[in-house]
Amino acid sequence: MLGWLFPRRATQWLGPLFAAGAGALLLAVIVVTTGIVDLSAAKPHPEGWARFLHYVFERSTAFHADAKPPADLDTPLRIAAGAAYYGQVCARCHGGPGFGQNPVVLSMHPRPQYLVSDLPVAGFTAPELFRIVKAGVKYSAMPAWPAERRDDEIWHLVAFLRAMPRMSPDTFRRLAVVDPGNGAATIPFGPPPALHRYGLRNDNEPPVGDYGYKTPVYGMAGYATGSNVIATCARCHGADGAGGGAFPNLTLQRRDYLAATLTAYAAGRRRSGYMQMIATELSPAQIAALADYYSALPRRSSATPATVPGIGQQVALSGLPSVGVAPCASCHGITRAASRAYPLLEGQAAWYLANQMRVFRSGGRGSIVGDKPDDPMVAIAKRLTDAQIDAVAAYYAAQPPARVQSFAAVGGR
Repeated sequence: MLGWLFPRRATQWLGPLFAAGAGALLLAVIVVTTGIVDLSAAKPHPEGWARFLHYVFERSTAFHADAKPPADLDTPLRIAAGAAYYGQVCARCHGGPGFGQNPVVLSMHPRPQYLVSDLPVAGFTAPELFRIVKAGVKYSAMPAWPAERRDDEIWHLVAFLRAMPRMSPDTFRRLAVVDPGNGAATIPFGPPPALHRYGLRNDNEPPVGDYGYKTPVYGMAGYATGSNVIATCARCHGADGAGGGAFPNLTLQRRDYLAATLTAYAAGRRRSGYMQMIATELSPAQIAALADYYSALPRRSSATPATVPGIGQQVALSGLPSVGVAPCASCHGITRAASRAYPLLEGQAAWYLANQMRVFRSGGRGSIVGDKPDDPMVAIAKRLTDAQIDAVAAYYAAQPPARVQSFAAVGGR
């Protein structure tokens, strides 16, 4: 009997193994084709299976969490920047201080965790939180970060997640919640615009034919169709448009540059998990109106008119010929910047400018299909040290806002 069950020769195992495999395959085909498996979201996973899946998720996260947090991770500036995104997107599933989770979300399986409680966040290190936000989680509703190589934005959100369990409801509302009734002007969506192709990070993911990668999109919050666009912009850029230090000061830019930038975000030519989500919802009429609105606001800057001597001034005005870095002013000077759609840097916040230089260095800006496929800023940023980046950012932040000119004023395209 034992000899029959456990043959001594290896070849004698082939028949039983083949029969067992064929039987298992036949059973799988019957289960799949009959539809007997209940995939209804109305029924939760069995507790043992749910615990197993969560354990696999935790081990996978720990294994792949190798990102190094920035030195300024838990600073108020990063926390405020992360709050802007959390309030727009994440809070709709995970709640917030003073707010619970809605019943639609709680009908999902697995249910999104209530992140206001300290336990879900405290159970993960900063690199693990980064991994979850960046990569998402398969077989759940947790998506991956929508913009490639924008690790800076992900760290903003990680900083906020770490701070939120200790945050009061009033602080959460101030940082993350937009009040549509704050007196902001409205911008109508306008007549139905023509749909345009939108470039995604996963364009070739099957089944391609089932998805409409077109913009404008019907967004998560409906702010564009509801005409409360400026109130949404104020979440990051402030009611005065000055940006608060973590985001660009829109009052210092030209109308042409603002419109071109929003259009690039809407087309997927410029990457940002924050701005691509916003811009894809806007109609062309709203993009034009926003450019008009912010370019007409009083210019606001905390810059102290002064010259900051040293390496920052040298990089800005003379460059670093020894490492192949041209002067910043050769492109960002007033006249040339207007004609070539480069941004004005004078008076922008130093932290924001330095962060954007590091984004160029990591490939999060530039070198993308579409306009400027070989952006020189990528190579320039890679040739500068952190100290040089911080110095040139401080130099431009200390300068008074540049005089604004339009394309037409300088004969640009």
